[in-house]
Amino acid sequence: MFIPVKSAMLASLPVLLFLHSNVVAAAAQQSPATKQSPLQQLTASAEQATVYTCSMHPHVRSTNPDDRCPICGMALIPVTSDRSENPASGASDAASAVRLSPRAFALLQPELSPVRRQPAEGSIALVGKLAADQSRLKTISAWTSGRIDKFYLNTSGVDVSAGQPMVEIFNPDLIVIQQELVQAKQLAAARGTSLPADSTLAAARRRLRLLGVPASQIDSILESEDLQDTVTISAPVSGRVLEKRVNEGAYVSAGQPLFTVLALDKLWLELEAFEHQITAISPGQPVSVEFLALPGQTFNTEVLLLEPEVDSNRRTVTVRALLDNPDGRLLPGMLARASLLDRQDDVLLIPASAVLHTGQRSLVYVQHPEQPTEFSGRHVTLGRRFADDYQVLSGLSEGELVVSKGAFRLDSELQIRGLPSMLAADGRSGDPHAQHAHQPKPAQQTEQQMATPAQAEEFTLSAEQQTAILEPYQQLYLALTEDDLAGWQQGTAAFEQAIAGVDWPDSLQPQLTQLQRGAGHSQHINDLEQARQHYYQQVQALLQLAEQGILAAGWYRAFCPMAGDGEGASWLQPQATILNPYFGPMMQGCGDIEQQYSNGGRHAH
Repeated sequence: MFIPVKSAMLASLPVLLFLHSNVVAAAAQQSPATKQSPLQQLTASAEQATVYTCSMHPHVRSTNPDDRCPICGMALIPVTSDRSENPASGASDAASAVRLSPRAFALLQPELSPVRRQPAEGSIALVGKLAADQSRLKTISAWTSGRIDKFYLNTSGVDVSAGQPMVEIFNPDLIVIQQELVQAKQLAAARGTSLPADSTLAAARRRLRLLGVPASQIDSILESEDLQDTVTISAPVSGRVLEKRVNEGAYVSAGQPLFTVLALDKLWLELEAFEHQITAISPGQPVSVEFLALPGQTFNTEVLLLEPEVDSNRRTVTVRALLDNPDGRLLPGMLARASLLDRQDDVLLIPASAVLHTGQRSLVYVQHPEQPTEFSGRHVTLGRRFADDYQVLSGLSEGELVVSKGAFRLDSELQIRGLPSMLAADGRSGDPHAQHAHQPKPAQQTEQQMATPAQAEEFTLSAEQQTAILEPYQQLYLALTEDDLAGWQQGTAAFEQAIAGVDWPDSLQPQLTQLQRGAGHSQHINDLEQARQHYYQQVQALLQLAEQGILAAGWYRAFCPMAGDGEGASWLQPQATILNPYFGPMMQGCGDIEQQYSNGGRHAH
């Protein structure tokens, strides 16, 4: 009964051998990397079909639909892998390129702008004050010795006009010289023209002039023949009496200063420019000025000179201009806010909205010239900012199309697909949180890393160094409380320069690294949220220095539980009243004072 079976098996043997040989041949043609077991072949299509990700943390990937995000605990959502939208994902340049499907392109709606070369015009905001023009400062001295017999001005601070009497000085020698003057006149009149009489008359005139008697007073004496025993000293220029140096009844000697008069028809305008702004300022540049004391009024002038020295403490250069003041409304010491016109003839420009700032790098997305739906990321070096445009120094060519609106959405698309993100700190990782994974929260990490016993080093900052650091810090801090991005940029630049001017010990290198993170890039930050992230990193290091008693004695540490995406954040402030820099005018009073710092560190508040 087994013979038919055996016969059937033998009959089918050639077919089996043929199939086996084909399978072996096919397997031999496959590379080891592509060999798959039957089970793998059956499940391959299922593996390629759908993966799951977290909508808040797109770097999380799973094939199990029941998994939850290990970071936030949210349920995962399906993401279909569309390799056709990024065909070069295995290439080395895929870290900065993404190709969109027509549907994705329509949904993202990126706005494109050409890289253009053209004249550029912007403004530079500076602050300063009015100062006296030293060339218009006059000192009025006594022409003769004698006693102050009469003052026409009883106090300083009053205005005088040129030729206005100011003081009378009694000098008995005047009587003798005037007698000679009158006698010479009488002699000349009695004898007609007489050379000796004329010579005596001229000599008496000169002697009176040397004693400070004005010509008008001499003519009056000759006409009336009334002798005068005082010399009247008048103001040589119109201006304001800044200083009165003698009092009535005092005896003075010839040449002794009596008054200081400042002509106020012209004043110096002294503005402070930071080092990075010097290259954009030159003599002849138009300046528009406003004063706090004269709201709504604008004065126009131009730059005369830049002082040839940088202030070692403030890291600024004084820019001088001259202002006309015919009506005397402007006074020395008035605070001024100026705007300098910054113009260049040939500049490569891109919209400021096209740039993604990461602290250390500036990035843009460029459209592929032959693939309208393909975009590649590009590192660029930026120059000055002109209104709504940035100057490009390198990284782009004229005519290329950059994404001026939607660049952040493109980068988010890279993250959602699990591809390398341009905004990642290393420029490669597609996980924007990769550097923070399995690490303490930022505030905790900062405090743990920077907790160093600086007191053991006995390191101190001088009063001048503390002032140079804390003054610009207060400026940038208050700017954030008012949502003033320009004020924050200016204060941060001065703050970073002050930090760089200190010789810090090795034990404080963690704090120094934190303070210098992103240094020099504040002028490229055009978003208040980015500014506040930059501020958070720096203020944590300042708090550590205050904890160790190195600076900010008498200042306060404040904390807001709602800042930092609900994790809470601290900051340093000089006043006891809460001014929150993380929310601006919207929530200025949110937070509490935790402690006040003393010279030796902190104490409870």
